[in-house]
Amino acid sequence: MPKRNRTNELRKSGFIAPVEAVESDQARAARLFAESVRQHELADKAAKERKAAAIEHQRRLEELTANKEAAAAKIRRLRENGRPNAQMREAEAAYRVALAELTEFETGERPHWAPVPVAAEEADAADSDLPADEIDASSSE
Repeated sequence: MPKRNRTNELRKSGFIAPVEAVESDQARAARLFAESVRQHELADKAAKERKAAAIEHQRRLEELTANKEAAAAKIRRLRENGRPNAQMREAEAAYRVALAELTEFETGERPHWAPVPVAAEEADAADSDLPADEIDASSSE
């Protein structure tokens, strides 16, 4: 049996096949060029953002390292001056905070020995059911 010729049948019934738009070579080249330019612009923007992030990261690292070194220098000065107790406690607390911030920045995790940040203490106090004067009284005990 011969194959059916469906196109002849469709032509007889009045069906008109949709005509696909043919893109000229010049239009295709222009479209591909525009896409290429957009991709290069996005890549350039991403590179600039990475560079800015790296610069900010380095600046923050230098700032935290300088804070730690300043706290260590203060402790060394106090040790040379006979270790006044109140000042020594404050200097050691400042050093622990600076070292904890630097460690957290470098590793991404807060050390277990690190003191609780001041902002976290205030948030805990605000979340508590106790009035502010009772919180102060209970925290000093």
